[in-house]
Amino acid sequence: MKRLILAAVTALGAILLTGCAATELGDRAIIQAAAVDWDNGEYNVSALLFSSGGSSSEGIDASGENVIKVSGNGKTFAQAVDDISLNDGKEIYMSENKLLIIGGGFAQADLTPVLETLTRDMRCSLNMLVCCTEDPELLTDMHFTEGITSADKPVSMIENAYRAGSSPRAYLIDLLNDAAAGRSTLIPMFQRAWNGYGTTTDEEGETAALSGSRYLYCGRLTQQLDSAETAGAMLLEGLSDRALLTFEHGGREHSCEAYSVRVKHLDTGEISLSAKLRRRNGETLPEELKTAAMGELDRMIRIALEVRQAATADY
Repeated sequence: MKRLILAAVTALGAILLTGCAATELGDRAIIQAAAVDWDNGEYNVSALLFSSGGSSSEGIDASGENVIKVSGNGKTFAQAVDDISLNDGKEIYMSENKLLIIGGGFAQADLTPVLETLTRDMRCSLNMLVCCTEDPELLTDMHFTEGITSADKPVSMIENAYRAGSSPRAYLIDLLNDAAAGRSTLIPMFQRAWNGYGTTTDEEGETAALSGSRYLYCGRLTQQLDSAETAGAMLLEGLSDRALLTFEHGGREHSCEAYSVRVKHLDTGEISLSAKLRRRNGETLPEELKTAAMGELDRMIRIALEVRQAATADY
């Protein structure tokens, strides 16, 4: 009797598992990167997806027919995603999404409902990277030649720039935690560039490049920062402990690297700054240049502090 029951349970389990796997994989469109913007009272979503029903026999391939761009619109973010499902004919699956791209329209609209929907209803990973650009379709339209899918290149660009201390890195969990605590979040920003020969399929070298950053505060994009301001902001926010400095001394321009940078916020509202300095080739910086270098570092930090205060001033 036990053998009969065990055999029946095993057979039923095999049927259920086989049926679910076949149904789910066949009916799902797996999002690799998603761009969302707000315009004229609607959410606009574009996404790069891998559809398991594609014709490529070699898995996910950015040049194959199984990786496509799809778009949707709706009065809510969920409706815009549902619109994609209607257009593609498959259920949208976002748990594997690697990158969320925020458009410039969220300078006027609140991004918080999007973040809540992604986390609560679409079960996106809290470790999904987030970036911004004025036109988010810049990244979903771009055909990068590096990486397994077109989403891989922007992700690697963010990771590499963060390790170099030149650009921030923001995950979905960072945005949620900062919003709950009333803090601002520094987000990497992409802009259109024309030096991408060989890295994209565009014959004129059009590409997307990291260029500064932007603050997200109270659900809205606020101040934009150029590359130099971003470097100062990363030191101020504790996201980096090094920066390249260019300064004048004795009528000449000099450059050096500041490392082991420490920015301490005092009770008086002022900041205390310390750092080690060296030439860019690793040699020790002469004593006569250290004061000028520290002056430039102090200027960077104070500009970053002013920008952050401006980013939260109107909210």
